[in-house]
Amino acid sequence: METTKKPAAPFSKIFWKSVWYGFIAGMISGMVKIGWEKIFPPRTLARDATNPPQELLQQLGVPYDVTHSYVYFSTDQQVFVVALIIHFAFAIFFSFLFILLTQYKPKIAIFEGAIYGIVIWIAFHIIIMPLLGTVPAPWDQPFDEHFSEFFGHIVWAWSIAASAWYLIAKQKVKTLTNPKMNNDD
Repeated sequence: METTKKPAAPFSKIFWKSVWYGFIAGMISGMVKIGWEKIFPPRTLARDATNPPQELLQQLGVPYDVTHSYVYFSTDQQVFVVALIIHFAFAIFFSFLFILLTQYKPKIAIFEGAIYGIVIWIAFHIIIMPLLGTVPAPWDQPFDEHFSEFFGHIVWAWSIAASAWYLIAKQKVKTLTNPKMNNDD
């Protein structure tokens, strides 16, 4: 029977340090996921003309010209600002949540965050977004998309864990604990 871990610091201190470290780990993991998708693009160019974050915003009533707004970088490269904001906000929030939850339930960090990434993939790409009509039903998505998103979420979550555990190990005020250092759980 798993017992709930009792952290040494008060919740408010754990919460705010988790926010800060979540921001850092989220920025790093967000870049990792973008890099993964450059190597293994999850969607065809036609399906990525409006990517899932853009589609979801449009379903919520945000106009196309906002969801597809961009700036130029390196003279002629379009950088879709709103899609990046959503991408990094997602990464930051789930990094914060990972750090906060592992302070109380260290088993969430099993396999260096890989299971956490798989759970997020199932929740969003297999259940939530298909139910909302943001992406096709799982059986209508190509294998390439499942491959890229499944393994991409594992690498993404691992990078959250790696970043968070590094930050936790280097903190001057020991507010957070590294779940991998608690061998009794």
